[in-house]
Amino acid sequence: MKTVEVLRHPLFIRLVHWSIVITGITLALSGMELGGLYGVRIFGENVYAIHITVAFIFGCLWGMFGYYMIAKEWKWISLRRIPYSIKFLYKEALAWCLLGPHVKDPRGYSLKKKDYVEKIIPTQVMVWWIYVILALLMGITGFAMMYPEQLKPIVDIAQAIGSWFNPAGQMDGYTALRAIHRLGMYLFGLVMFMHMYAVVIFGVLPSMFTGKRKEKVVEE
Repeated sequence: MKTVEVLRHPLFIRLVHWSIVITGITLALSGMELGGLYGVRIFGENVYAIHITVAFIFGCLWGMFGYYMIAKEWKWISLRRIPYSIKFLYKEALAWCLLGPHVKDPRGYSLKKKDYVEKIIPTQVMVWWIYVILALLMGITGFAMMYPEQLKPIVDIAQAIGSWFNPAGQMDGYTALRAIHRLGMYLFGLVMFMHMYAVVIFGVLPSMFTGKRKEKVVEE
């Protein structure tokens, strides 16, 4: 199989990516400390200020990352590719369960076009949009907890959602927001671990350090 080394991730996106990882871990640890979870005690009396400050930085980094993905990578992660992503995941699941053939890696690079024919594993399309939804959920609920008066409609929506799961008693909006925010944290962590597993299995992790990767040559 012929391969060619190409620049997969420019320096900007690598710096932003690892900055998101670092701030995300800091947010998780400070958030668990604020919530009294698992006995986490790292930041002490400054934990609230650290959590809020890092949250703003995290949001700005996601804004930069999102802008790059829309401007440079949209053809790989657009909403129109979600059905293709689901179909690929279904075939992968069958292969994992030994109910179908091994799924061929669709990634490839065209020397003629000097561009990717396919740059990502299709399931990354769904992972990207799940990340976006969860990041928005965490941001909205976080802001609503910070500014409950200014964002009262969001607090009221959270209270209504909370009442679905607590019909026997009234759940106030702030408690419901905290519960939704915490659920978002767990889901974000789950998707992150799935993402880590995938980039290792499909050999993408080194390129997020060096920027370069040897890709399969596919002529179209």
